[in-house]
Amino acid sequence: MWHIVVMGYLFVAVLFSAAQPSLARTLIYFVFWVVLPMVLTAVIVRIRRRNRLMKQQEAAEGNGGMQS
Repeated sequence: MWHIVVMGYLFVAVLFSAAQPSLARTLIYFVFWVVLPMVLTAVIVRIRRRNRLMKQQEAAEGNGGMQS
């Protein structure tokens, strides 16, 4: 469900940056309102996924290799 929020945010941010009067301003708004937040979101998702997988692996090793 979170992907719907991200798609909505991207839609609004891209349209907002495209509505700027100059190309330089469009690129600045695009970088700061679209690219940087998406990079940050991707890094956070990757870290959380890695931590979750490591925790599951540790739990599996602690249970004698049996996953529940």
